[in-house]
Amino acid sequence: MPYFLFLLLVFSSALSAKSLPATNFQTTHDFINKMVNAHQFDKTELNFIFSKVNLIVADKKSKPIKKKAKVKSMSWHKYRNLFITDTRINKGVEFWQNNKTTLDRAEQQFHVPQEIIVAILGIETNYGKNKGTHATLETLARLSFGSHRRKKFYQKELEQFLLLSRENNLPPLSIKGSYAGALGFAQFISSSYRHYAIDYDGDKKVDLFNSSADAIGSIANYFDKHQWHDYGPYTRPITLNSSQSKHATYGTRKPKKNAAYWRNKGFVIDSDIHPNTKLAFIKLRQDNHFETWLTFWNFYVLTRYNHDNRYAMTAVQLSEKIKQQFNQQNP
Repeated sequence: MPYFLFLLLVFSSALSAKSLPATNFQTTHDFINKMVNAHQFDKTELNFIFSKVNLIVADKKSKPIKKKAKVKSMSWHKYRNLFITDTRINKGVEFWQNNKTTLDRAEQQFHVPQEIIVAILGIETNYGKNKGTHATLETLARLSFGSHRRKKFYQKELEQFLLLSRENNLPPLSIKGSYAGALGFAQFISSSYRHYAIDYDGDKKVDLFNSSADAIGSIANYFDKHQWHDYGPYTRPITLNSSQSKHATYGTRKPKKNAAYWRNKGFVIDSDIHPNTKLAFIKLRQDNHFETWLTFWNFYVLTRYNHDNRYAMTAVQLSEKIKQQFNQQNP
């Protein structure tokens, strides 16, 4: 999840502040009324629930704290090394072996490679080991009703969270997740949980907290709904000259122009890539330089899960290492 959110929470806790029930604030009552009118929630129940949630209020008498210096983005290799470790590879192989039947079914149905699903679970929660310890309702309430620059986004997620809780008979005060409100094995935000999570173990519940099968099916379904291309490639390293490198970006990039277009522009595109294949170019920052990569459609789809090129590249490379070791152990 985005590092700036973690810094925000640390910064907030450093303030001289007091904590008050959310129901002490008009913004909470406005939100409750919205949920009652738009979704027919019980007002008394919501008042009770939000009375158990505390919001942090800064003490006006406290001395102002200087803003922290902007944190430099972590280099690609440092980011990669956080996740691509022998332990995570070994655990990925173990998870694959223990869930082989479900992964086979998901790949057959959605055409998303098994190793990609396993790698996503490895990055997100270390295969379910670290699902988050933060009370989700309180997390979303604080992000929604405070001064966060994305509070409108988080208020929508709070709305989705309450709908999710009602639809799945989950007690909202008991649910825990990440410091930004992500949930379960797959770390779906509430809106993604409602839109993409599926019952994949046949128990008539969509349970990303306890069911690895539901998590596997939901990740595959998520990529499928974001137009995953069956078994397509992901990336290749490419050398670009100084004028060509302006077409590469540190941000995520949707492939729009095909290989024929780029060849006509003088780019050296490998001859085995079909002229109609759409491509994009990205940069990955190192400490003193950057790498340039050619990316295909499925790499872009991976960035729909997390809008960070380093995340998608880590998923690709971790999946390759897990698959290699799995095949060695299961010839």
